[in-house]
Amino acid sequence: MSVSADARAPDVSVVIPHFNQTALLAKCLESLARQSIGRSRFEIIVADNRTPGGIDSVRARFSDVIFTAAIERGAAHARNAALKLARGRAIAFIDADCVAAPDWLERGLEGLSNADFCGGRIVVTVENEARPTSVEAFERVFAFRQREYVEKKKFAATANLFARREAAAAVGAFTNGLSEDVDWCRRGVALGFRLAFNDKSIVSHPARRDWSELIRKWDRTIAERWAGYGGRGMIRNLSWIALAAATALSTAPHLIRVLTSADLKTARDRMAAALTLARIRCWRAWRMASLIGS
Repeated sequence: MSVSADARAPDVSVVIPHFNQTALLAKCLESLARQSIGRSRFEIIVADNRTPGGIDSVRARFSDVIFTAAIERGAAHARNAALKLARGRAIAFIDADCVAAPDWLERGLEGLSNADFCGGRIVVTVENEARPTSVEAFERVFAFRQREYVEKKKFAATANLFARREAAAAVGAFTNGLSEDVDWCRRGVALGFRLAFNDKSIVSHPARRDWSELIRKWDRTIAERWAGYGGRGMIRNLSWIALAAATALSTAPHLIRVLTSADLKTARDRMAAALTLARIRCWRAWRMASLIGS
């Protein structure tokens, strides 16, 4: 992606990586068709990661969307493939399983008036509001804490991230095999670009529903973190073991968040979230320790 945009370029390019979520992708694209800004002001680029059976059914429904193939597997490769085609003066990243609020693009572009990167709010939704699963209850409290990511950890989840074109070009490609949104945003911050949180630019994202979905996410995240973990040999291993132990022991302080969260309405939901919290923290510690020597 070049630094400068063509004079006829749209205000923003929406980048969507996709793999094997055609029904959810269609919902995402439907939400983008209802945006408050005119359709001529934005382009949509879907980079498909070789979905089994293809995505012709989605292509047929959304003829005004640009579809491209990302040959190498991974969300980082898919985003990079889309960025090569992006012509917008700004870039808006959203995931294929997200639904954008009607004014998502309008508010996201407003956020770039005083920042180079803006992470927007991500609302976690559940299938049955009256009776969420234990994993959904946990996700309601702990998933996609975008404000905390931006203000304390200096990154924004790419489920809802806006970037000025020149800033995105300066940071360059996403790196596969790492936590790519963390790495990409922190590279931008290191270059001196300003990252801000934008509470008015909103997308919704479905909570993971069961244990298998939750550990699949954490298995990938832990592997990415281990791949980028600093140090060598014994010192690196001891530091990693200490981090694993701290992860297991951190259950107690995190219980306060469960007990005080406004996102949980009943005692049943708080108990379910608390039990899932303890279980996943212990599982994460075990999985981290298992990587020593790998």
